[in-house]
Amino acid sequence: MPMVQITMLEGRSTEQKRKVAQRITDAIVEEAGARREAVVVAFHEVSKESYASGGVLMVDKVK
Repeated sequence: MPMVQITMLEGRSTEQKRKVAQRITDAIVEEAGARREAVVVAFHEVSKESYASGGVLMVDKVK
């Protein structure tokens, strides 16, 4: 059973996560030959205060 874990900043809509899960599942089925019903995608959402890139918290980054 392939399991894909995605960690990302919170704020994506249910529809966005639905589309990501579908596309990742499609890729695993097509490229790894997994059964669609066996593919698990887990979303782990973190706040901007709990996520850093390049040593800088996302909450501190200027857009």
